Amino acid sequence: MIQKFKTPKITQEPVIKLYLSGEDRVIELALEEYLAGTVAAEMPAGFGPEALKAQAVCARTYAVRKIIEGRSYPRGAHLSDDINSCQAYIGAEEFARRNPSNYRELWSKIEKAVETTRGIIMVYENQPIDALYHSTCGGKTESALATTGRDIPYLRSVECNYCQASRYYESQQVFSPQDLKNLIKTSPNNKISLKITSRTEAGRVFRLELNGQSLYAETFRRSLGLPSTWWSLSLDNGSLIVNSRGYGHGLGLCQYGAGGMAAAKKDYKQILQHYYQQIEVLSLNY
Repeated sequence: MIQKFKTPKITQEPVIKLYLSGEDRVIELALEEYLAGTVAAEMPAGFGPEALKAQAVCARTYAVRKIIEGRSYPRGAHLSDDINSCQAYIGAEEFARRNPSNYRELWSKIEKAVETTRGIIMVYENQPIDALYHSTCGGKTESALATTGRDIPYLRSVECNYCQASRYYESQQVFSPQDLKNLIKTSPNNKISLKITSRTEAGRVFRLELNGQSLYAETFRRSLGLPSTWWSLSLDNGSLIVNSRGYGHGLGLCQYGAGGMAAAKKDYKQILQHYYQQIEVLSLNY
């Protein structure tokens, strides 16, 4: 079961308070203006227009749900730019600094994607969905059931044949014996044992044993800064070799997959309906 909300009656575009974590201050801006900065921060602007539209709808849905939930952010803000608790955001000036040669072209492209989808969100049973998204799934998204223990119909695992362009589709990380000693603090006789003990149905690691200690894969991932929990492990002369697939938690929209689907002439609604099952797309009236 998902948490139920009262669908708000919105007759004019909301003005939101956004907490800027790096500056410890709050700014106010219209929701659609905020979304342009979120799309600019969350997805490569070089992606096709339909992928950017899909990202805009995800970001809008995510924001609307957070606002309805009444999530508490610092200084009384509705939302934050801290990606650990909300979505990323950059203003037009910062975007220009990052893209000095083609800023106007890219920013215009982002604004058009937001404007074209103005007010559009995704709902399930007439409630805004938890529109989670990530960079690269590596070939298959994850299910909420596997990661949270809750079966959310619109967050089930789906095949993705469109994210191969990501440099994280397949990647390898190598950690020295000293890296591992620092991780586990002690290493009896300088020996390290690693064993994957369970995987999700989609293939990602769920739990593993490190020197006999049981760990969640997400904990291990964060400790070593791994791109995802979909990996195979091997030890070579005390060094750990991790072959990974994907980047991020794997739930919901695969951003590089969206880019690939847009390149394959899929429109934004087709993209969204691929990654989020049983959802409807509707427009808020403002």
